[in-house]
Amino acid sequence: MRGASAGAQRIATMKKSPRRVIIKIGGSVLVGEGSFAPLASRIAAYLNNNPGVERAYIVVSAMKGITDRAIDSIAPDPAAQHLLRSALIGEAGDPGQTESWDRPCRSLALLWGEIESAYLLKEAMSRIEIPAAVVTQLGQFPIAASGTYLRASVDLRNSRRRFASFDRMYRDQRIIILSGFGAVNGDGDPTLLGRNASDYVAAILSRLDARVDFVIFLKDVGGIYACYKTERQTLITATSTEQLRAAPPGKVLDHRVLDMINCDFHVTGTEMGVGGTIVRRGRPE
Repeated sequence: MRGASAGAQRIATMKKSPRRVIIKIGGSVLVGEGSFAPLASRIAAYLNNNPGVERAYIVVSAMKGITDRAIDSIAPDPAAQHLLRSALIGEAGDPGQTESWDRPCRSLALLWGEIESAYLLKEAMSRIEIPAAVVTQLGQFPIAASGTYLRASVDLRNSRRRFASFDRMYRDQRIIILSGFGAVNGDGDPTLLGRNASDYVAAILSRLDARVDFVIFLKDVGGIYACYKTERQTLITATSTEQLRAAPPGKVLDHRVLDMINCDFHVTGTEMGVGGTIVRRGRPE
């Protein structure tokens, strides 16, 4: 129709396209290798109940405690461990103090827990005859970043180029498991996006793939709470990204996620039920 706007045509096309979803599995629910089999079954059930989902991205964190143990093994004493943790959250002082850790071998060591989780989930899915591909920061990872190896900045322009190649390579794959926490830099080296960045990886994917229309964050808290970890803690059952920015209700999701995510999302427990917090966000034109 000649009079239709480009935006209306794009929305109509999106509605006809098969859906894509992202499922982010938090480290707090990965308490050991025994956690992967029930999660694989729940993901399979979700996909069976939602046959319109053309592709599911599964972003995994390291198992609970793995990253802390990796930090303790890299840094020689409590003061150094505190400094490394500060660098990962962007609060380190003099860059010279963290220079010995700002290297690809160290970022890879800290990423190894996420890579291990990705393959453990693939094994669990294989046992119930659900095929899945694994993509890590050692392969065709779709997110590019620049800066330090400990807390790099996402490069969306280069990420879009990488994602286009990645999307073509995996065009026939329904389930793709990705290791969280990091990206790759211009040299193809694994680099970290800072501590607790696996949620951020899921949000970045929602921006790179315009066909993603929902993200599910699986956490042990099962939602987002007002007055989190206080006597007045209350589950927020529905809200918007704008409301969360105005009054952050704890630390279930950080502002990098809220600023980056490009679709509606659901924060829930491992049962993947209707409880938890549903957050609405319209796609920008």
